[in-house]
Amino acid sequence: MRKKQSTTTIGGPTARRAVGVALAAGFLTLAVAAPQPALALTAAPTATTAKSAPATESVTATTPGTATPAATATTVPSPVGTWSVTTQESDHPASTGTLFFYADHTLRLEAHPGPDGKPVFIGTGEWHSGYGGTLHYEFTHPLPGTRTGTAYVELDGVLTSSTGFSACGLTKRVYDDGGTETVTIVMTGTKTA
Repeated sequence: MRKKQSTTTIGGPTARRAVGVALAAGFLTLAVAAPQPALALTAAPTATTAKSAPATESVTATTPGTATPAATATTVPSPVGTWSVTTQESDHPASTGTLFFYADHTLRLEAHPGPDGKPVFIGTGEWHSGYGGTLHYEFTHPLPGTRTGTAYVELDGVLTSSTGFSACGLTKRVYDDGGTETVTIVMTGTKTA
């Protein structure tokens, strides 16, 4: 007596015969396993929405193919917080200021404190962190002094520890009188809060 074949067509009669022979001979084993991520990046929620609240980013790695996944967690340094910075542009003496990296990836620079202790200018921008504590940030600020305009600053750096960073990049100055110039910039920071 001939066996009844399935009415589902997957590949035609030859494929059905091959699958039937393999099943009859016990050569085919069907195994279903839940997929396991090789790397899952998570950010812990912050307890408050205040811009100065630090955020902790963590990386969790799992070992695929094990009955019970073995997990390890590594905390990636985050720049979120308040930093005391020293800035050196190629054509100016070193200056100091305060740089705020916020959890929403925006930043604020209060630079060059005047005689009254208030910043001579305030810059705003955004930042992005990368693999291994790398950091890219960019901001603009008004140019103080007699030749006014806007500075466009881009820096790439690295968090050297949870309380230190070093970065370098370029500042493009666009003056209100139509002139432009580009200079190098180096910034180092120490986390204060």
